[in-house]
Amino acid sequence: MLDDSYITREKFINLLVSFSGIPREELLVKGVLETKDLSDPGEPIERRSVAEILHNYIRIILQIKDEEDIKEAYILKDLFDCRVCANHIAQVYLKGIMDAVNVDGLHIFNVFGKVSEEEAEKYLQNTQKKR
Repeated sequence: MLDDSYITREKFINLLVSFSGIPREELLVKGVLETKDLSDPGEPIERRSVAEILHNYIRIILQIKDEEDIKEAYILKDLFDCRVCANHIAQVYLKGIMDAVNVDGLHIFNVFGKVSEEEAEKYLQNTQKKR
């Protein structure tokens, strides 16, 4: 059973569409979304997936350049738990779009953690501060 405190993949994508004013199909064609993002629409979205989508959004749509040096993100002990999404995570972390989580004194990104609707809205708002 889905915990109502977490946002689903479908709802996150709908928030992005509403926030950006760009239709889902266009976000898919431009590469902000991938077909895998549309699978399991009723499942809670993980932080790593949100990081990837938001990084693609700021890079492709807002045309914000990547940070060249991501060493400061190495503070995130789980940064490389998802090797494919490590740069996505580093970029949204370094730009202040998504925060670290403190677990017993360790800074982690919490790659497999779920996202609430309130957090999702905050992350989308944070993308506007990076323009």
